[in-house]
Amino acid sequence: MSANPAKLAEQIGNEGVAWSALLDTLSREENALVTGQADALPPLAAVKLDQLNAVSALARSRLDALRHAGCTPDAPGMASWLAQHGTPTVRANWQSLCKLEDEARACNLRIGKLIDMRLSATRQSLNVLMQAAVGRNGLYDPSGQSVSSRISQPLTAA
Repeated sequence: MSANPAKLAEQIGNEGVAWSALLDTLSREENALVTGQADALPPLAAVKLDQLNAVSALARSRLDALRHAGCTPDAPGMASWLAQHGTPTVRANWQSLCKLEDEARACNLRIGKLIDMRLSATRQSLNVLMQAAVGRNGLYDPSGQSVSSRISQPLTAA
């Protein structure tokens, strides 16, 4: 158990800051989906990816520090480390980090549902457009060749 407790405490604080930034980005993404601001999504996706990478790196670093401190790299290991080295501030930071992670997961689930709703609406709109195109004989196959939408009828059909 030669790990420096102050270092791990600092890592927990840094990880909390990173989760907070990620949650802010997820909230902005959710808002953009709710308000239909599709142009705002690509830049947010790039920021979100960077933040996810940062959060993952910080979590891996924390788990490595737990191992180095002689604790298992999981929730019981963290509880053991907190019991031995946790100050009230570090415990509060850990609880805050866990809450932020839960909020980010919940926000991500809402975003997934919003995307699914938007995708469903887009599919419905495409179906309407396809039906309108069928009526006008204006369909194209995947290679770009025009496709007749009318069923062939015998020449003697009235």
